Amino acid sequence: MRMSSLFAALAVALLAGACANRTGDMTIAEWCAADSGRANTDICKQHADTEEVRSSLGSRIAEVFGVANRAQATADQAMARNVVCVTRTLNRTRTGTCDPGYTLAGCTQTRYGTRAGGMAIMRSINDTECRFNAQVLEVQVRCCAMGPNPPPATMVRDTAPPAPQTPRPTPTS
Repeated sequence: MRMSSLFAALAVALLAGACANRTGDMTIAEWCAADSGRANTDICKQHADTEEVRSSLGSRIAEVFGVANRAQATADQAMARNVVCVTRTLNRTRTGTCDPGYTLAGCTQTRYGTRAGGMAIMRSINDTECRFNAQVLEVQVRCCAMGPNPPPATMVRDTAPPAPQTPRPTPTS
């Protein structure tokens, strides 16, 4: 009984060694190309499928990096422009406006009274002004201008944009 189990273990070891060394020193691609009859074996079919997926993924990754590089270039161009934004705080008004040369970027009611009915409703907004349905106690209007020499701004609360919290990403190649 011991002898038969020893022979069985030896046979299994030889079979596993033969399967592990099926291609010898050749790569799978070389082994499949060496004999045209091997093209229909499972290992050659699997290798062909794997190579097809690898090449399609490689082209897709290159395409994605191309899109990312174009987006980064566009963002770099936008960051290179001189954009100056200011916040104007206006009190007791129905409209929030920007100075000449500035474009309205945002309009927010910051204070209101309960006697007047609470928050006012914004009726219209465009590039130059925002208009409320009633007089508001305080409105903050964000105005931006592009160019190296922006026009002077009046009634400005803050002129410097906030510092970025995270560093700018480095471009990929």
